[in-house]
Amino acid sequence: MRVDPCYFYTPALRVDSVLRSGTPAGAVQVLDLEDSIPKRAKAAARDQLAAVDLSGTPLPGVVLRVNSIETPDGLADMLMLLDLDGQIGGVPVQTVLVPKVAAGRDVAIYRSLLSGLPNPPEICSFVETLDAVENAYDIAAASDGLCFGQADLLSEMYAPDESFLAHARARLCVAAARYGRPAIDTNSFELWDTEVIRAQSEAAKRCGFTGKAAIHPKQVDVIVETFSADPAELDSYRRTIKDYESDAGGFAVTRDRVLAPPFVAKARRMLALYRRRAHGRRLRQVRALLHELRQADRRRRGQGDHLPA
Repeated sequence: MRVDPCYFYTPALRVDSVLRSGTPAGAVQVLDLEDSIPKRAKAAARDQLAAVDLSGTPLPGVVLRVNSIETPDGLADMLMLLDLDGQIGGVPVQTVLVPKVAAGRDVAIYRSLLSGLPNPPEICSFVETLDAVENAYDIAAASDGLCFGQADLLSEMYAPDESFLAHARARLCVAAARYGRPAIDTNSFELWDTEVIRAQSEAAKRCGFTGKAAIHPKQVDVIVETFSADPAELDSYRRTIKDYESDAGGFAVTRDRVLAPPFVAKARRMLALYRRRAHGRRLRQVRALLHELRQADRRRRGQGDHLPA
């Protein structure tokens, strides 16, 4: 799964806002059928997604959060996606976010259902139940990415035990790293104080998360800034690998660092992570350029229609 710094959620009932305002720069567009849609409106939300046309946007693809397949709405979400050949408004669904996963076998059900599509989307699983925390490694092995759902996890607890939440977050991030998956942190419910959002994002990055969800445009810039690659950090990783490989002894101690296999392995892991992120950014840039060219061509054709005979 592509690694991105920010995942911007839009309720499916408001998918028209994507046409009006676009997706904030640096963010991946998530269309949500789950928590942001009340039960009475879920059918209408599916209808909105089936009717919208996103082909005129610069989106290279979208992410779709569905309801749990254990519910009638979850089954209806999957049927809708199959009926639409894995696309929303002419744009491919690149990733499906699946909630309330308890174990890897749950992920296998979604993957089997979507396997018949021309381009089956990847599966990113939410770790948001007590069972999911315990089975994080099993879920990570079966998934293409992991998301942390703190609000739902808290709903299964008598009290917001900070030590258990720290354990759950760490377990998700370590499981994601073990299998080379992106780890996406839960969204912040702070909408206005960007310093709070920054502190939450930095704490998530220190824990091992590779990106974070956003539910308001004001959150996006801070999240993108926090989780974007630092060029100096990347240069340091490259230098570590180069110096280690050029040292005949395979181990060296300098004034400011130690060159040894564990540090080289870490450098290679992080460079691989950021290469996937750079690839995703290039795809978005190409799609945006194509969108601009199409728009320019439409304007040119429109002006030609009004030229005098």
